[in-house]
Amino acid sequence: MNRRRNTLIAIGGIVLIVIVGLVVRRGQNAVAVQERVVHYADFQTKLPETGVIQLPRTVTIPAGVPGNIEAIFVRAGERVSAGRLLATIFNAQITSNVRDAEETAVSAQGHTQSVAETNAVLPEQNRSSVLQAEANVVAARSQETQARQDLVAGSQSGLGYGGTTAEEQRLSADTALAKAATDLGEAKRTYDANKFLYDQKGLSRDALLQSQARLNEAQATYDQARRERSILGGQLTRETQVLRDRVGSAHDGVLQAEAALAAARATATESKQGDLVAAQGDAGRAVADLAYAREQASKLRIAAPFDGIVQSVAAEANDPLRPLQPGDSIVSGQALFTLAADDNFIVRTKVDEQDVADLRAGERAIVSGEDFNGAKLPGYVVSISPVAQQSQDPSNTSRQVLTTIALERRLPFLRDGMTVDVDIVTHAEKHVLVVPNDALHTDERGSFIFVVQGGRARRTNVTLGAQNDTDSIVKSGLHDGDTIVAEKNTALAPDAPVKPAPTPTAGSSPTATKGE
Repeated sequence: MNRRRNTLIAIGGIVLIVIVGLVVRRGQNAVAVQERVVHYADFQTKLPETGVIQLPRTVTIPAGVPGNIEAIFVRAGERVSAGRLLATIFNAQITSNVRDAEETAVSAQGHTQSVAETNAVLPEQNRSSVLQAEANVVAARSQETQARQDLVAGSQSGLGYGGTTAEEQRLSADTALAKAATDLGEAKRTYDANKFLYDQKGLSRDALLQSQARLNEAQATYDQARRERSILGGQLTRETQVLRDRVGSAHDGVLQAEAALAAARATATESKQGDLVAAQGDAGRAVADLAYAREQASKLRIAAPFDGIVQSVAAEANDPLRPLQPGDSIVSGQALFTLAADDNFIVRTKVDEQDVADLRAGERAIVSGEDFNGAKLPGYVVSISPVAQQSQDPSNTSRQVLTTIALERRLPFLRDGMTVDVDIVTHAEKHVLVVPNDALHTDERGSFIFVVQGGRARRTNVTLGAQNDTDSIVKSGLHDGDTIVAEKNTALAPDAPVKPAPTPTAGSSPTATKGE
């Protein structure tokens, strides 16, 4: 029993000695390699560049109109808000133009209103004019008819407006003359008879004288009736001409009334819209002239277009060392102020043309500097120039594309024109397996990595993702916690024994390359 146990012990010792020998021999033949344990990490691809800090907006504010400086209210370095009055300009002609344009506009608008009101009542006025003209025609025709009737009647009294007719007057005068002639004949017969009797002593002298008196009276009456008949004939002849003239005048009145009626009817159908359109056009031009005059007047006051810092105030044209002062003459377009927007800073950098393919607006960026005391400012790409420019560095033959980065925050000491370092993140992934590019190998079967298992380098095929200058993403073939050979070693073969190489000292650590 003891012999058997001793035999087993001896055999175990021999096996142990063999194993230890094999291990020692393999350790002596193992390749020393740099090893790394693979873990999930964040991956980024960066473009390292150099840029310049700038204010986002810097504008030169010119004079909009000529004149003389009236007042300047700011100085260089002063912070101003949008709308702050910077200066005023005096120009008497522009001020006068505004007053004249206002008066012209008011007059033109008043004329337009008057024409519009006239047009509004014009139809009713036209209808009234036609009715009045028609009434005038009726009255004129009535007057002509009455005048003709008066002419026919030969009316004397009132020339056609009442009284006896000419024929009636002639008959009356003829009757009076005939009666007077009869009375005269009878008086003469009586006198002759009385004279015969007186001569025969058959009648007294008094009776004869009485008959003679009656004869004389009858003669006088007859003479008067004859004269009145003669006067009446001349008068009636003259009145007939007057009546004829009145008929002609009445006829002319009819013609005039009919012409006025035709004109009123023609006017009633006409439109005065053209007058209104012309008046409205005049008013529109007057309003436009007023707007232009007021626009010119508004340029007499120069205000800040946005919040910012006054960087400079212009100098007098003939003396660059003398700032502009009140009373100085200026011309339209002359630069008066330089104003920089009081916003977050931007960084302008130039990216080599071969790197532009990976550049996109919105990509993140990290800005740092030697004087930042370790601070890093986040930002993002806001614009990429559509034109590539020749590099200003004679040693750089490639062309460059101007790229603008907006900073999301600012530091108190930042100044326009400072030089900074910029890392533009062109690709980023979180929680991925990342290996150094030195751990990658490629042959006809594809990409592979040596994974350390049981002291040997086991070939493991992998599928790669994005890469930068130092690292690559492994999408499949590795697991979190795997130990890999993190270097290129031509002496290494699949399943070769490996051992960890000594860890480099701090002074011999590798230097980061572009893209890290």
